[in-house]
Amino acid sequence: MKIFKVINNNIVITLDQNNQEIILMGRGLGFKQRPGNNIDENLIEKRFSLSSSDNEESSVSQLLSNISLEDIRVATQILNYAEDIFNTKVSDSKVIALSDHIHSALERYNSGIELKNNLLWEIKRFYPKEFTVGKEALDIINQQFGIKLPEDEAGFITMHIVEAQMNQTIDDLDGLTQFIQKVIQILKYACHQEIDEHSAYYYRFVTHLRYLAQRIFSNQISVEKTDSSMLEIIKLQYPDAYQAAEKVLNFIQNEYNCRLASDELIYLTIHIEKLIRHTNTD
Repeated sequence: MKIFKVINNNIVITLDQNNQEIILMGRGLGFKQRPGNNIDENLIEKRFSLSSSDNEESSVSQLLSNISLEDIRVATQILNYAEDIFNTKVSDSKVIALSDHIHSALERYNSGIELKNNLLWEIKRFYPKEFTVGKEALDIINQQFGIKLPEDEAGFITMHIVEAQMNQTIDDLDGLTQFIQKVIQILKYACHQEIDEHSAYYYRFVTHLRYLAQRIFSNQISVEKTDSSMLEIIKLQYPDAYQAAEKVLNFIQNEYNCRLASDELIYLTIHIEKLIRHTNTD
């Protein structure tokens, strides 16, 4: 195995049999090395294989040249923890993105710059399980670097966890959170009541909204119509929830200039019915 490119003392790039770039990381792996030199495989701690789309999304080499091996180790530990919690697999590009964020957060802290997270309150409400991972991430960072970052950073890291779960890059994570915030407000108005934001039904509804927003923002929505008889059954069985779901659906279509399939009205109605029933029985 030979070096194709040296990023820094600890990171090099090699090529696989298909000439795809493989990122190798390890203490001293690139120290005093040049392209064409043999790689000491005993020094390799981690390897990343990135798809071409990953490389198009950002300058991976530029990101890697700035972050340290410790940043990557911590990011990997955080995302491994998230994988265990949510039973999901995180792509290598997400490790690099989180490593870069951690590096920037530490630089800001050491420079006395505190970046406020204006969506922290919403993040806590809409992503409570992911936020627990974000808070754990602060402890992991503190253990490694001896720096206790503010809670705002737990919110920023939470959004990395959200994106990692979706297994797709979301260009506008703030827009995603605001989407959920607006829909919840419309739902409260339509139902004329507060919603229990600590229930499992609420969390499932928010999860549904997250994936709906992902499809809308990436223009991957379907407009195929479902069996109209199923829609009529749902309408008759859950009239209040159906009316609220209609208002929510109309708001989304008007606000985000999209057209949703009637299937979505069924899903929204069922979620809203469970939310209403749970709130009214407490």
